[in-house]
Amino acid sequence: MAYMSPKLSGQSPEVFHLETSDTSGYAVDWHAHDCHMLLLPRQGGLFLSTESSQTSHLSRRSFSFVPADFAHATHAAPGREKHMTLYVDPSYVKRQGQMAGYCGFAKQVNRSGIWQGTEALETILRLYEQLQGSASAVAFQRQLPHLNHLLFEECARVIACQQTQPQPQPQPSEHQQQAMLVRDIQRYVRENLEAELNIESIGHEFHLSRRHLTRIFKAITGETLLDFTNRTRVETAARLVSCTSLSILEVSLAVGLDSPSYLARLFNRYLGLTPSGLRKPR
Repeated sequence: MAYMSPKLSGQSPEVFHLETSDTSGYAVDWHAHDCHMLLLPRQGGLFLSTESSQTSHLSRRSFSFVPADFAHATHAAPGREKHMTLYVDPSYVKRQGQMAGYCGFAKQVNRSGIWQGTEALETILRLYEQLQGSASAVAFQRQLPHLNHLLFEECARVIACQQTQPQPQPQPSEHQQQAMLVRDIQRYVRENLEAELNIESIGHEFHLSRRHLTRIFKAITGETLLDFTNRTRVETAARLVSCTSLSILEVSLAVGLDSPSYLARLFNRYLGLTPSGLRKPR
């Protein structure tokens, strides 16, 4: 099945087109596009299969390039999943390939692969999300071509610097898929400590039953989800107490706890001391 792309086939003057998917249960069977594709996960995980490799896992801080007319299939890992897809006109890449800044990337466009993202790429993606959430629709559309160009520039730079083709990854086993899911859950906990985190809310976020979430987390990590969440809160709070002038109440609120006395009990359980005992004299 081939997806012809009217957005890049002459009906639009743009050489880039960006789409965002924010859903659960995302899955697209084998198909191909008549344009190059950059796949950039933002939340959760994606499994990508291409005609030249077995299924690989994509998570935040990584991205994939799929050439034009290259068969591929994607489906989301369990839970909420969000990703961006940047489509690129092949004729644009071919023309620009004669320029010094693009020639390295132009030599790579006949192969797919997965690359580690960079801080610069993460900054561009965050800027996109911030503008989309705060700017007016008209203002955002004015900035979108520039953002698309920045995204492409940074991804092309990373791909051009990759000297060896990424090795195909084998189809992940059920245990490996569960381990990747647990890593996504751990990342979600670390990034949302200020929120109300419990088994029900995390299970809702990842579309997992309480029983299934509890079972796979303990099986993969050897500790309960509650223990991991509390330990992560204590470790983060300990850094804030040691390195900032925030009050103990402010530190408690920053890690999602309303009560400094409860934070003190957690400190005693995991560190064997109190928050005030950790704070260095200033």
